[in-house]
Amino acid sequence: MATQKGKGVVFGISSSGFKFTALDVTYDRAISLEPTGQTLRHEAEIIKFKDKQGEDVGAVVFNQSKRLTLNCYPVHSGTAIDSGDGTTAVQTAAQANNLPQPGEQCVITDSGDTEIAGNYMVESCEKAKTNGEITTFTLELANSVSNDYSATVA
Repeated sequence: MATQKGKGVVFGISSSGFKFTALDVTYDRAISLEPTGQTLRHEAEIIKFKDKQGEDVGAVVFNQSKRLTLNCYPVHSGTAIDSGDGTTAVQTAAQANNLPQPGEQCVITDSGDTEIAGNYMVESCEKAKTNGEITTFTLELANSVSNDYSATVA
């Protein structure tokens, strides 16, 4: 009979859907991305209050947000890599290699990690290409914890 020892750990990435919506476009861009790494950070602004001796006696926490760094690469899914560039319903492989733009809304589907799943706004993104290697993207995504500003960015 087998005996299990040790502690359970969570590993792997379960994010599967990435839908980008640019402002003033007709079609959403369901870019086919394969995530290779995700880093989620919770941030807030904190003002601390001190007493006469200079000791911290209280704090106000506000502007809570979550920031997600997504490392990924574009992949082929069926006959088209991407469905929609804002003007037509289908993109070519070369167009699917295009980064989303800052200000675009990104909706992430992740059934295994509800803390990562949700609405974000693209704040910055970069593409890396080298001879003999695949193209990789690094996307910086953010949203407020209490107010979803990803859908109302102008």
